[in-house]
Amino acid sequence: MKKYFILLIVIASLSVNAQNAQEIINNLKKELKANPDAKKTATIYSDLTWYYSTVSIDSAVQYGDKAILASTKLGDSTLIAQVYSDVGAVYFRKGDFQNSKENYLKSYKIRKARKDNKGLAKINNNLANIYEKNGQYKLAMTSFLDALKYFESIKDDKNSYITKGNIGLILLKLKNYPKAFKYINDVVEYQEENNAAAELCVSCLNLGNVYLQMNDTLSALKQYNKSLKYCNSVGNKKGVSSAYNNIASVKTEQKKSTEAIALYEKSQKAREELNSDIDKANFDLNLAEEYVLANKLNEAKQLLSNTKMVFENEKLYDKLQVNYKSLIRVYAKLNKLDSVSLYVDKLVVVNNQLLENSVMKQTAELETKYQIEKKEKLILQQEAQVKQSRIYLMGTTVLALLTALIGFLIYRQQKLKSAQQEKEFELRSAIAKIENQNKLQEQRLNISRDLHDNIGSQLTFIISSVDNIKYAFDITNEKLDNKLTNISSFARETIVELRDTIWAMNSDEITFEDLESRINNYIEKAKEAKNFISFSVTIDETIKTQKLTSVQGMNVYRTIQEAVNNSIKYANPSTITINARQLENQIKITIQDNGIGFNPVTVAKGNGLQNMQKRIEEIGGEFHLFSLSEGTRIEIILK
Repeated sequence: MKKYFILLIVIASLSVNAQNAQEIINNLKKELKANPDAKKTATIYSDLTWYYSTVSIDSAVQYGDKAILASTKLGDSTLIAQVYSDVGAVYFRKGDFQNSKENYLKSYKIRKARKDNKGLAKINNNLANIYEKNGQYKLAMTSFLDALKYFESIKDDKNSYITKGNIGLILLKLKNYPKAFKYINDVVEYQEENNAAAELCVSCLNLGNVYLQMNDTLSALKQYNKSLKYCNSVGNKKGVSSAYNNIASVKTEQKKSTEAIALYEKSQKAREELNSDIDKANFDLNLAEEYVLANKLNEAKQLLSNTKMVFENEKLYDKLQVNYKSLIRVYAKLNKLDSVSLYVDKLVVVNNQLLENSVMKQTAELETKYQIEKKEKLILQQEAQVKQSRIYLMGTTVLALLTALIGFLIYRQQKLKSAQQEKEFELRSAIAKIENQNKLQEQRLNISRDLHDNIGSQLTFIISSVDNIKYAFDITNEKLDNKLTNISSFARETIVELRDTIWAMNSDEITFEDLESRINNYIEKAKEAKNFISFSVTIDETIKTQKLTSVQGMNVYRTIQEAVNNSIKYANPSTITINARQLENQIKITIQDNGIGFNPVTVAKGNGLQNMQKRIEEIGGEFHLFSLSEGTRIEIILK
């Protein structure tokens, strides 16, 4: 085909959805007038940069500069990286690939420092677009495939299909039309399913180009018209201009010059609104070709002169080749042979330059291949060194682990030995303690037997002797008779006390249930002497099985016994109550009567009260005495 068909690369960044770009711009400007904070202002500048890139390149560049300044003042690295990426996209659309690359690389540096892998993949995708524009297809394809691999790994379908579309364009330029069709057609189907109008603006145009190269003009025109519809819906003026240009090129091939010129003029109008010099020059070059065919030589000459300056400034030799050929034809028809000669000479220079560039490109590719092979060899050497280092490191690590394991086993053995020795010591201590306890128990049993056999029998002899004297002799002396009776009673009481002592000595532990039984036995005997007193003993069920040592049990029992005895002797009560219950982590024992009380402050404590207090304090308890005119209460707290 003689005409230039426009291919559109998709930038991996923000995209305009179904809403018209101009409407979004108007809304952003309204937000800007509301004097937002610094961060919001910088974000709005960045968004205006992006959306203006499809409406007015000059405005996009202007807002890009503002966005860079505002985001740099904020020091927000995320926003700065996005702004540089947006500005790179603007320069790409303008055709200034050097500035585009510089801004993308600035964004890349920031995103790499922030470990933004997704952002890096997008930048690589966009840099690949620049490689494609510079004819570095192999490098572009490698970058696209790397980006695609990453996007597919994170299941980012949107960017995966954008990258597939760009791969399709590379295949189209490499004239692999079946593969190009497969990639781009898959992209169009995905975008149609997701109503992605902004992306379809570009993808339908590229699919039309594939159909055209496959000589399916009807399908190509159908896709170009779909692209035109989508581009108008989202306000993508570059897409609109490209669609008109490609339709016009088809009309040119169909020899429909009038329709072609009208479409080229529409394309030119849209491109002028966008303010992209190189794109405008490309469209003007196509329009000039139509003017030449229509024999509108002056119009053609004017357009060719304007485009020549742009192509010469940008050193676009392939475009200059077409431009010079067209100028030679125009000046030949105008019979200006000097001008024809001038442009023939220039054409020769351009052809030589293109040939030189081709040779240099091939040489550069060979040099690159050599450098790559050299680097690969160096990498293999480094990998071998790394492998050797790893083996050494693994050997050192294994040795260290073995040393640590042996050390651990020795430590564990010593620890086990120490633990065993400690247990043996504890066992010996426990055995010694048991032996001591057995000896003490044996001593207590011996003492209790001695008390029972010796003192008990002697007391029994005294009682028997006194009783025999009383019954054997007619004692008329009342005082003597009373004295003998008292001796007999005292001996009996001593035997009871002796039995209690022997009971305590023979018991290692005494439960509250045992204590209750002893107290009840004592009270039964007290009732025989004081049958008018009502006794009450209450032991809480929760503590009946709780155990006291023999010393604790005996001291508690003697204290209760002394308290009851004092009440009977001095208080003349009608009721005496004994109560034991759990009180949090303590046990509270209360002995209370309703007899004649006394003032504990004014009345001196006798031996009985002092002994009671001493017994309780000896076992770590508390002794409290409360007495008023209506009775006396003794409280024992066992901790």
